[in-house]
Amino acid sequence: MPADDDDPLYIASLGKSMRVLEAFRHSHDSLGLTDLVRLTGLGKSSVQRIIHSWERLGYLDKNPQSRRYVLGPRVLELGYYFLRSDRLISMAAPHLVALRERCGLAVNMSVLDGQDMIYLLRLPSRQLTLAEMLPGRRMPAWCNSAGRMLLTPFDDAAITRFLAQSDIKPYTTRTTTDPAALMQAIAQARLDGHAVTHDQVLLNQVGAAVLLRDTPGQPRAAINVTAAASEYPPARLAQEIVPLLLQTAYAIGSAL
Repeated sequence: MPADDDDPLYIASLGKSMRVLEAFRHSHDSLGLTDLVRLTGLGKSSVQRIIHSWERLGYLDKNPQSRRYVLGPRVLELGYYFLRSDRLISMAAPHLVALRERCGLAVNMSVLDGQDMIYLLRLPSRQLTLAEMLPGRRMPAWCNSAGRMLLTPFDDAAITRFLAQSDIKPYTTRTTTDPAALMQAIAQARLDGHAVTHDQVLLNQVGAAVLLRDTPGQPRAAINVTAAASEYPPARLAQEIVPLLLQTAYAIGSAL
């Protein structure tokens, strides 16, 4: 987060307020004042004023008995306005629905944000849980097919810096965590025009992704599918599903 002396137009108090709101991404439950002080590193009196203001504006809800807070519905309303107004999402949605109908697998579209990728659209398969259906979820970019495809437009030096700044840790016993091996996987994805992963985030899960480019050729997003490896071994996924992903990406990109 930039400091005041780095940017004269930056409003530090607004940055602190957003830190409090964003602290709720770390919790699946309500948060109290002490929790928010710990998560943000801000002073108690400052956090107290900020959460009161967010509550007044409708972005936080307070339980009067426990005096703990949860995100308010106005946060969801902002997300709705973003989804409704984003041209990429509106152009991609019908094509992704058609892809899901053809392959029957979970279909996602994501973009890169810092060290993470964020899901803009998620069309679930019948087996997925509610949390896996919701757009807006962040995932580390280095460990899944979509994130690796989003890194392919960068040169090796930029990818090396990206990996050095990432929190690389194993999610399964088969997660690739060696930076050299990750570099090789991203280079192979760049060469192939698609990425396929196996057991990287969840055991018995495979993923395949392609890059979505607009008409001038600029990368805009990644489209990926996930499936059970027992049903779609990596070779089958590459042979049967990757061509559908490429067709879908071309159809969307031609309209952008």
